[in-house]
Amino acid sequence: MPKVVYGFYNGKKIDFRNTSNNNLPDSPFIFIDSFNNNPVQLLINWHGFLVYDKDVDLTSAMCQLLYYISSDGCCGRCKPGKFNTKDLATIIEELRTDPTLSRLNEAIDLINTIQETSKCSFAPTAIGPIKMFLKEFPELLLQNNKTQMQYHFHRSAPCTYACPAHIKIPEFIDELRTKKFISSLSIIREHMPLAGLCGRVCPHPCEDICYRGTLDEPINIMLLKQSAWNHEYYNKLEPKLPEKKVTTGKRCAIVGAGPAGLSAGYYLALAGHEVDIFDMLKEPGGMTAAGIPDFREPREHLQYEANILKKLGVKIHYNNKLGKDISLPDLKAKYDAILLAIGAWKPHSTKMDHFDTTKEAYNAIEYLEEVAFKKPPFQNGKVLVMGGGNSAIDCARTAVRCGCDVTIVYRRTQSEMPADKHELEDAIAEGIKFIFLVAPIKLILSDSGKLKGVECLRMQLGEPDENGRRLPKKILDSNFNIECDYIISAIGQSPDFSFLSTDSKLQINKYNHINVDPLYLTTSIDGVFAAGDCIDGENLVVKAVGDGKYAALMIDRYLTTGKPYLTPSEVMEKYLYENKVFNYNEMPEKPRPKAPRQNAPKLPVEDRIRSFNEVNIPLEDQEVSNEAKRCLRCMRVGMFATL
Repeated sequence: MPKVVYGFYNGKKIDFRNTSNNNLPDSPFIFIDSFNNNPVQLLINWHGFLVYDKDVDLTSAMCQLLYYISSDGCCGRCKPGKFNTKDLATIIEELRTDPTLSRLNEAIDLINTIQETSKCSFAPTAIGPIKMFLKEFPELLLQNNKTQMQYHFHRSAPCTYACPAHIKIPEFIDELRTKKFISSLSIIREHMPLAGLCGRVCPHPCEDICYRGTLDEPINIMLLKQSAWNHEYYNKLEPKLPEKKVTTGKRCAIVGAGPAGLSAGYYLALAGHEVDIFDMLKEPGGMTAAGIPDFREPREHLQYEANILKKLGVKIHYNNKLGKDISLPDLKAKYDAILLAIGAWKPHSTKMDHFDTTKEAYNAIEYLEEVAFKKPPFQNGKVLVMGGGNSAIDCARTAVRCGCDVTIVYRRTQSEMPADKHELEDAIAEGIKFIFLVAPIKLILSDSGKLKGVECLRMQLGEPDENGRRLPKKILDSNFNIECDYIISAIGQSPDFSFLSTDSKLQINKYNHINVDPLYLTTSIDGVFAAGDCIDGENLVVKAVGDGKYAALMIDRYLTTGKPYLTPSEVMEKYLYENKVFNYNEMPEKPRPKAPRQNAPKLPVEDRIRSFNEVNIPLEDQEVSNEAKRCLRCMRVGMFATL
């Protein structure tokens, strides 16, 4: 843990320059104190600056930060951010040779002007530490220390921080302001090749931390992402892809053509590697193809994304199941690296007798897969769906489109449902009924074994569990029956490891996930990596996409250097996120006019429940531009320096 010599952080001045090294305080920003065996000399982010070596040339560091803000951070739409920051660096350089510090107040006034007149909050927050330096430690401007340091920067934003794929959200939204759809999509594809998919089914955690929400409503980031992709798709434009690197001669096998596998294949192909993807289904998409209905994400979109991979040279081999048609040892013998992106296909048990043998009882995976690839297993009738997540909502909305009367039972309350709010609202609009604080405990069967109903027990919420959710508890003698013709269990799923032999060296952890190094996604077998639902069970498309991209990065480094590693910027990113420096309420925005949020129009309810056509209707170009202009562009920058 590094020790702080002096600084200004979170509104407090720190000064231990006259204290022995043994009595220096620990850094309030927690990270390792060296990088590639080079000690970290200082750290700067929008919360302040921390110096770990009293001989550091802080003035030069502050100037380097200003040059970065001017050249790489600011968009150029306003003079204060793009040009005044460079002017400020010039003044500070002059001050270091002026014993009277004659232009010190001018520098502070210029900082105030930048903070008051910049169009966005990037420059105002980025130069905050510089203001504290000039006001609290002006004598250091005259410090004649010419220590040469290497500076490492990472630019991010609250929304980018919250996105599991770390998409450059303010940057791609910037392009949509002026209807530059293609360049916007290119920025998205730097971190996510499946913009059409994630623009439709992402739970958009980025919007939960969007600063615009402190003013009126968050930016509709998910819809803007979808809109950039829609422009290419519906206008039948040739995808604009990055140039592939020179062929490396290395071969990679990916097991699973779901979001993680497709993402990894995309980036590995761009890196110049030969890529083969194996999947047990007959088309791409994995669980998103089998488990997300077409009215949310049409499967032809997934085929479109897979065709882009084919253009990059990726080969996708369908109807190849791990453990049956292919084996891990065989792949290991033929390929230089392997990525396991096998998803989570094994349904959790209902623990109800006869569930697995009753014809009218289904788990969510098999029900949605039959509807997607074959035909609905039943039409009409009363359907009971167990669960409170998106899969439960998908099953219920699918059954409605098959003419069924549908009820969802959930053992907690509506506010505890993990399903996305907008999916829940759509389900309610489509006539699906809900019964909360209820747990099915027993199937009611006729003498011939046909399902007649379900015996349920009423629940009440108790104390919070380790994740903060209140635990449901049984209310004794509260049993009652619900009539139904069919029941669907949507209570979660986990990875299926039946492909593993008894002597397999692949380690599975206590949570029944593949055990990986969280930094590098390496497994217990050299050259074998894993990503997506099979390593964490989060069942989030955007998380799987981010995992796939990150796994490709680590695999590429493994293939080219012999081991995965992190760059300085990635180290900075890691510690910014781990220290949770993005605070929703950290900086109140200056007064701005309110503007209504653009939401996607939807098909009328009476039309949507008669077909599997996509419910959401694309925005017009001007509507997209209007929504993009609501973005406050609240980006942030962190920097550390090493010798």
